[in-house]
Amino acid sequence: MAKDKSLLEDVSKYFTEETLQNIVGTLSNEDVKNVEVLSWDFGDANAKGDSYLSTVNKVTIKAKVKNQEKDVKIVVKSLPNNMGRRKTYRSADFFHNEIMFYTEIAATYEKYLKSKNQSSLLILPTCLAFHLDGENDYIALEDVSPLGFGQAARQSCLTLEQSSYMLEAIARFHGVSFAYKDQHKENFEKITSKIFETYFTDELYKNWYKRFHARLLEIAKDALAKEYPNSKGEKQFNSYPPGVLYKKSAEFCSQWKATTSVVNQGDSWAPNFLIRTNPTGKPEVLLLDFQLARCVSPVLDLSFFIYSCTDQTLREKHFDDLLKIYHNELSKTIKVLGSNPEKIYSWEQFSKEVKEQFVHGVTFGLESVTFGMLPADETFDLDVIKEDKVDIADVWTVQNIKTSEDRRRLAGIILHAADRGFL
Repeated sequence: MAKDKSLLEDVSKYFTEETLQNIVGTLSNEDVKNVEVLSWDFGDANAKGDSYLSTVNKVTIKAKVKNQEKDVKIVVKSLPNNMGRRKTYRSADFFHNEIMFYTEIAATYEKYLKSKNQSSLLILPTCLAFHLDGENDYIALEDVSPLGFGQAARQSCLTLEQSSYMLEAIARFHGVSFAYKDQHKENFEKITSKIFETYFTDELYKNWYKRFHARLLEIAKDALAKEYPNSKGEKQFNSYPPGVLYKKSAEFCSQWKATTSVVNQGDSWAPNFLIRTNPTGKPEVLLLDFQLARCVSPVLDLSFFIYSCTDQTLREKHFDDLLKIYHNELSKTIKVLGSNPEKIYSWEQFSKEVKEQFVHGVTFGLESVTFGMLPADETFDLDVIKEDKVDIADVWTVQNIKTSEDRRRLAGIILHAADRGFL
């Protein structure tokens, strides 16, 4: 390790040795005067193609704190240096949302939960430093891997047990939002006004997602035709003209002022949950990646999670159980924070929104399930973009799914949605 300042400058001109000194001071609970940064080392935190909106690095800071040497580990997300990649994937929009989430929403929730003596309800990485100007953005977060947190496998479907404790974590996140909104409505509206919809709008469909969405529809239709020809699911899915499913999601994602709209994680699939087992043997779940955070029905997070992370066998046996697990934990969280879950989000209201909006999980799942099954050698090196900006369909050149098992995995979410009346 050495003091290679070019590594810091690659992140942002505002990511400096002084930034590292302040981070070490914060994590050591020491005045920065007692901190000397000795060196730093960068490692890539993502496989090629995994984090297309950001450059993600794991950084080890070697420092001396009150004359004692220590290593401090952080994760730093920054705008891609490749300007074509940055503009193609609208990285600045997503960075704005994530930084606003941590600095406005998460910070507010942290104080709120502390005042209720319920800090353990929500586990998020600590935001240690950031810069936001649309050109030099970065966010530095605590590296929680030394605390025992690890990621679920990117390609595997979850078991009932895994699904249950992740759903409970999502429910607690939503429950905090419901209770805070109930008790501090004016400030809730203020903090949620800091973020905006980054993925599903009519304008984004026309100018960003249209061709790629059409390709995803082709892949899904191919899977249905080969695995479930003439099925109810195939007929229902094929009856939708191009763009209609996306526009349904865009409509759901526009309802920020609805009574039951709360802060959603937005990208709630398995890679964005980290898990550890605490000393009592109970799993603890940490949520991360809030670049798609939005204020909408909690069913959008729920539907995306279930369709992206479970297989058809689990859904056929336990779908209703999963809904109950989620709603029970949500109600419990709202109640412990001092609000009335029956008044705020009853089972009846929840069931109504499941029926109306669960199709969102299909629409977004067309992307996540397809990507989640890509072999490592078929992911995309986004830094090959040489032009100023290209259509994402020209970078994400996804092929039809090769194996019957994987085609069934994708087609299964469509069959389930059709059987349940969501399509």
